[in-house]
Amino acid sequence: MRPTELAATAPRAETAALGWIALMIIVAGLNLRPLLTTLGASLDEVQLDLGMSASAAGALASIPTLCMGTVSLLGGLVIGRMGIGRGMQAALLLVAVGSAARWAGAEARWLLYLATFVGGLGIACGQVLIPVVVKQFFPGRAALLMGGYTMAMNLGAALGAAATPALIQALGGWAPAFAAWALPALLAAALWPARLQRRITAESLALPWRSGVGWLLAAFLGTGSLCYMALMAWLVPLYSALGWPRAEGAALLTVFTGAQIVAALLLPLAVGRRRDRRPALVILLAMLAAGLAGFWLSPGHGASLWSILAGVGLGGSFPLALTLPLDYTDTPAEAGRLSAMVLGLGMLMGAAGPSLFGLLRDAFGFGAALSFLTGSAAVSSLLGFSFRPPRLKEDIP
Repeated sequence: MRPTELAATAPRAETAALGWIALMIIVAGLNLRPLLTTLGASLDEVQLDLGMSASAAGALASIPTLCMGTVSLLGGLVIGRMGIGRGMQAALLLVAVGSAARWAGAEARWLLYLATFVGGLGIACGQVLIPVVVKQFFPGRAALLMGGYTMAMNLGAALGAAATPALIQALGGWAPAFAAWALPALLAAALWPARLQRRITAESLALPWRSGVGWLLAAFLGTGSLCYMALMAWLVPLYSALGWPRAEGAALLTVFTGAQIVAALLLPLAVGRRRDRRPALVILLAMLAAGLAGFWLSPGHGASLWSILAGVGLGGSFPLALTLPLDYTDTPAEAGRLSAMVLGLGMLMGAAGPSLFGLLRDAFGFGAALSFLTGSAAVSSLLGFSFRPPRLKEDIP
């Protein structure tokens, strides 16, 4: 091969490799939410079969988010020595194992809790690594890639919600229907490029605890995640309590997640290259608060509208929340550290959502639980308005 031909081949190979990594980010995202929505679409049935209170069911739904928070804060102990290639493979394998092991949960409640923990651990590891991959390989297109990744997570959530009632009917119960989601996670693990060489050092995982903006970002992500996780777990049981058939409640959950997909897809077009994220954040979080208020004050009328408003609000604000740590950092290592702190603290707050909702439902009913979520969305909107665009180096005299 001539030197000129060799020079032309190298960029093409690099472009193909980056395209494959981008595709695998999307494939990984597809597998990081069905574990949540398959449970949300059938939580009342699982609760009845296993004799669980609403508080115990909420605790079960909280496990994956609790894992997300803990692993984000302690990620170096779990995956730091594996690198982003094998680390993501291991994360997807954990999702597959946890999904498959939930089949045994029909026999014993503790097995369902354990299997959910294993799958949640895989989700958590994946969510720690993906921002590092994006910052390293796509630094100039971080918002676009994070939007695509979030859209893929929402699509996976929608597929989990929409397909679960049919799978339960076809496979004879919720346990085998849960286990079926191990297959796409196994495929994703096999396809993920394990040879990505960047290693996460102990220094790169030292979290920036003294960062004021980090704490604000964590509180912002946490209030939104609290609403998201609670709705994912309790939206279908809410409408089952109102007398809706489970299939119609699951369809409403699908509308909710479908609206998130559309919002994540359109977000890069709406935001563009604007450095100031605040106008978009305030609008999106106002939509979320309006949807939650609708569920609270008029759940039987306009349910689809409330689902769309809440879905668009969460679907647009979540990728922006994941992009903000990248805005405030200059290197992949810094992005990984700040993202880990924000994800860790934010997900720990979000993990409380299903449990708090269940406790409030047990004590005061669905209305009190929904009013609490509406207040959380209002706080998130106030926090979002505080994020001024960071100063670029060329702006500093």
